[in-house]
Amino acid sequence: MTKLDLLLARIRKLPPEQQEAFAEQIEFALDNQGAGSLLTDEEWAEIEAALNDDQAEIPHAQVVAEMRAKYGE
Repeated sequence: MTKLDLLLARIRKLPPEQQEAFAEQIEFALDNQGAGSLLTDEEWAEIEAALNDDQAEIPHAQVVAEMRAKYGE
């Protein structure tokens, strides 16, 4: 059995809406082979702007506190 066969078997075990979501992603990837990215240039620009924004940094202590609050440690 190929890796593709194994993956398809796993996908077939998912609920129909998740199967459809994977099918759409696979179809998009096949239709856009060689495009280099699943993101548009505008989406990349938005991500790069956020990464370059010094104010976007969150102190480690704040991240830990938020994770503990969310997951109850």
